[in-house]
Amino acid sequence: MIDILLKTIILVPKFGVHALQVGFFASRTARLLGLNEEEAFYAGVLHDLGVITPHKGVVLDDISNEFLINEDVPTYESPIKDHTLVSSFEVSKISKLVKRFPNLSSAVLMHHALPQYLNPELKADVLANVLSISEEVSKYVIVNDEELLWKDFELPLSVIKNRFFDFVYDAALGALKEEYTRWMLYDIKAGYNKEDIISDFFFSEEFNFSEVTELGAVLSYIIDSKSPFTREHSWRVAKVSSAIAKELLLNSEEFFIAGLFHDIGKITTPLSILEKKGKLESAEMEIMKKHVYYSYIILLNHRDEPWFWPAVRHQERIDGSGYPWKLKGEQMSFKDKILQVADYFVAVLEPRPYRGPNTPEKALEEVLRAVGYGTLDKGPANILRDLVLGGYDFSTIDYMSSIQLDIENFEKSLMEG
Repeated sequence: MIDILLKTIILVPKFGVHALQVGFFASRTARLLGLNEEEAFYAGVLHDLGVITPHKGVVLDDISNEFLINEDVPTYESPIKDHTLVSSFEVSKISKLVKRFPNLSSAVLMHHALPQYLNPELKADVLANVLSISEEVSKYVIVNDEELLWKDFELPLSVIKNRFFDFVYDAALGALKEEYTRWMLYDIKAGYNKEDIISDFFFSEEFNFSEVTELGAVLSYIIDSKSPFTREHSWRVAKVSSAIAKELLLNSEEFFIAGLFHDIGKITTPLSILEKKGKLESAEMEIMKKHVYYSYIILLNHRDEPWFWPAVRHQERIDGSGYPWKLKGEQMSFKDKILQVADYFVAVLEPRPYRGPNTPEKALEEVLRAVGYGTLDKGPANILRDLVLGGYDFSTIDYMSSIQLDIENFEKSLMEG
């Protein structure tokens, strides 16, 4: 499951390049220091996770190389910054990572701290300092069009040498002397070998349902937080689809996972399209539709899981008018059709830039109308009708998971502070 987290992050333009460069270089430097290379990689990839949540009104579309460089300037007044607090807090919510990498959350929190705030005897503090110099190396690679030799890094790093432990500084220079390391940093910048790099760091531990939910909750929070019009969407689809499945005596957990991950490809969808008040132009609609393709790409390693196809076929329609494969009727499973009904229902239920929210009864009418048009399957739609008319409390689907609520409240406390 951890591959889903990594593949999602590296798909974010600009941010994904920086995250992967920092993770890769941190792992190479950690190797020379006798630290855990795998832990250093994850710390690097996740070190700025808090940057891509909108706690300061910043969304994915605002992130440029200049923004990342400005965010990564340490301050002498404090060892931590807002985004390191959020990053560390979000990482702490993924218990599988915390158990495997005990220094991860602390290193992420302190990665902008200067040496006077760090203890060279503590692995977490050393790792934090490794992240700090790895960020600088990444920035030099990003802003220089020409490929640099290792000596080209020495002068700019020497100017800020006081920001690093001497042994961390020496190890970073040692890593830069390796052609493999430098060439890979530039390949990441050019978009090459990204999948190969992260595949080297996948770990195959089984995730139980609670751990999958934690991971899905953090990712869906980040993705759905891009716009108030999609906020909580994945959580609602997870709740509705699992409720339909439960009525059918199917495994509700499978549908909950499918709902959490079904829109993960929207990490690539521009905010200007998500929040457009008028009708989307054909080119804009093509971009919007492409989120399903990216969900497929991100989740592909899990194609043998029972939740995979329902998640990535949620925009197909039984008359063949859906996308991206234009499947019809029996070319899809009944499970696929449950996700289609749940997603359609929730989309109508929620507010959009061009209209307000609808009641469950009104949303059900739209679903049944789509059944009449031959686009949605009547089986899951009838179960949904029974839920709506039978008194299912749809107000509960407005609640985010406790993890998402914790992150939201934490971000609010930063803004209010």
